[in-house]
Amino acid sequence: MLVQPLQPGNVGAVARAMANTGLRRLVLVDPPSFDMERARWMASGGKRILDEARFVATVEEAVEGCTWAVGTTARKRRWEWAPMDPPSLATQAFEREGPVAVLFGREDHGLDNDSLSWCQAALRIPTSGEPSLNLAQAVLLTCSALFTEARSRGFVGRDDIVRQGKRSGGGPVSERPRPPSELGSLQMQRRTVDMAVELLQDTPYMLGRNPEQVTVTLGQFLGRAQPTKVELEILLGMIKKTRWKLDHPDDG
Repeated sequence: MLVQPLQPGNVGAVARAMANTGLRRLVLVDPPSFDMERARWMASGGKRILDEARFVATVEEAVEGCTWAVGTTARKRRWEWAPMDPPSLATQAFEREGPVAVLFGREDHGLDNDSLSWCQAALRIPTSGEPSLNLAQAVLLTCSALFTEARSRGFVGRDDIVRQGKRSGGGPVSERPRPPSELGSLQMQRRTVDMAVELLQDTPYMLGRNPEQVTVTLGQFLGRAQPTKVELEILLGMIKKTRWKLDHPDDG
């Protein structure tokens, strides 16, 4: 997923990198002044990916239906993230059930904090010296790691590696049994975190704590836990009941 990509040529190069590594699902979030023809000049074998790309207005729309999202970053963030490298990302992507999204930020300053808040993990590509990579280069290195992981699991040909509709953001997917319970979506996880933080604001727990830090920590925790939809519904029920009791302390 490319968040506000500035250069159509970079988008085309990303499509080409995806085609070279067997990936197909490209999502563009609010690209300013996007020129499809300029993108196609750089796409080469990835023109079909451009033609089938999904355009959305917000990151929330982009990650709809996903159960895990990873945001790329080349700089230190205010709150602690334990960034992974591309091979680690690829391994974890295959070990998770449900659609996975990988978010890349705009060329000039990367992902903003609001976009990153939808992610449960951070990806940082190791470099020697200059930490910043061209957008298409970063996507290629990430896609290559996913492709290598796919091949190590026995997926060699395009038809074997690509499973349309299984992974948002274009990850190759292994054929695994469906999970016994539906995993909770990122939207549901985010709603749970937001309601929990709002509830905690009325308790001593938040004294001296920054709400943004608590939000990031809870989001990372739910991302690792991979809660099901039913489990999140239970958590939301607990939070709502606790909220009601705090608002009505004298009611039984």
